[in-house]
Amino acid sequence: MKFQFVLSIPFTAVVLLAQPALQKTARPGLSPTTRALLNRITPQDLEGDLSFLASDALAGRFTPSPGLDAAAEFIASRFRAAGLEPAGDDAYFQTAHMVDRRLPKLASDLKLQLGMQPIDIPASEVQVYASTEAQNFDRLQAIVFHAPDTEALKGMDVAGKAVLCEQADFMKLPQDQMRAEYHKLVAFGHAVRSAGAVLELIATPSSLPAPHSRLLSADQAAKHDTPILIVSNATLLQAVKTATAAEVTVDIPAPEDKQVVGRNVVAVLRGSDPKLKDTYVLITAHYDHIGTVETAAGMTMPVKNPGPDKIYNGANDDGSGTVSVLEIARAFAKLTPHPKRSIAFMTFFGEERGEIGSEYFADHPIWPVNKIVADLNLEQVGRTDATDGKQVNTASLTGYDYSDITHFVEKAGALTGIKVYKNAQASDPYFTQSDNAPLAEKGIPAETLCVAFDYPDYHGLGDEWQKIDYQNMARVDRMVALALLNMANDPQPPAWNAQNPKTAPFREAQKH
Repeated sequence: MKFQFVLSIPFTAVVLLAQPALQKTARPGLSPTTRALLNRITPQDLEGDLSFLASDALAGRFTPSPGLDAAAEFIASRFRAAGLEPAGDDAYFQTAHMVDRRLPKLASDLKLQLGMQPIDIPASEVQVYASTEAQNFDRLQAIVFHAPDTEALKGMDVAGKAVLCEQADFMKLPQDQMRAEYHKLVAFGHAVRSAGAVLELIATPSSLPAPHSRLLSADQAAKHDTPILIVSNATLLQAVKTATAAEVTVDIPAPEDKQVVGRNVVAVLRGSDPKLKDTYVLITAHYDHIGTVETAAGMTMPVKNPGPDKIYNGANDDGSGTVSVLEIARAFAKLTPHPKRSIAFMTFFGEERGEIGSEYFADHPIWPVNKIVADLNLEQVGRTDATDGKQVNTASLTGYDYSDITHFVEKAGALTGIKVYKNAQASDPYFTQSDNAPLAEKGIPAETLCVAFDYPDYHGLGDEWQKIDYQNMARVDRMVALALLNMANDPQPPAWNAQNPKTAPFREAQKH
């Protein structure tokens, strides 16, 4: 249903006649083979795929859901039709055994002892943000320490104790700042757990949206974790700050665990060079979204719900990235000869629930991590109506100054008519907020390419496939394909920028 041309004359000629905009790929410096590769990427193919992937029939592709399963099967069918090699443990699927943990509510009040003064905080003002295993914490009792941030925590002995931090009112923050604050909160939680604390308390002036459930790998679910409670009580933080001694007592009921399966979808174009074919360049995107009004209400991040529509279709976030991976994969499948390195085309599940699928792949890599030379991740490449102005024939990257991936994209942009620029407000803050992050933490040079970092329907019910600029998305995808081709053919793989101190943890990870 996707091929709309009658092939009575050569395919490339038809495309160039039917779509003059595609002639922009025929620039000096591109071989006929490369031009043919890029011209196989068409707006019609992208629209055809996305009009299904972001349709109401898939009910917003929540992780886990029947709609997400249908999306996975659709993606696999496209890889299969292209003749690409499956690379999962189950044909095109990398299966991840997960636990969907439904979090409990407190059955009794949280009790604080501040010196000689007892304070009862109503259970209605306390939310369980994280719990561990299928067990109760009956009368969990611990001394409370206040730690304002991760840096302060480094100098404290909190093993066997409770840690209290404060969090600004999420509901009053701009969307981009809200996401940044959430990731800081997650990093603080990791530090609390590593320090051996038995409880984390988050004090916030108003109710902080907490998940109804959390999605964990089977390995994570089996590990002992530090329970986290969100307390929306105005007096708690000040009381603990001023008290000479504080102690907390709380009963946390057991969560309910449900076994589910997540699936990353992955295909490979095998490299042609005897020495480089066992190294891999990845192009990735996440194919999940936040589902319906009902499922979105149970997520950590607040979402917009402006009208009667009940389905968050997620056309731009990240249906656009997913269908771009499919279209680029189809174009490469017909390329002869193949690039020197192998190219892996992968779509991840569970990004919206905390980069779950990419984290699973990073922890369970299909190929040795030191054989994966780069990941170019695609997010929100379809909408051009960005809140900071129209974005036509432009693209940006997170971690713009972090690795050589940027140079490959810049050069490809110069040859395909796309302006590649650094978004100073978004480049570094957004680096940890997509599926490139778990791979970067393993030392793999990984960046995310984006057209509109923010747009009117971000995480909104109006993010529909009809609002995508398919002509522009096709042009951006041709640039991505060219950058991918050059990375796969270059004997020198992309490297982290050693001059940028922010890349130090990624460079260190690469050594191991």
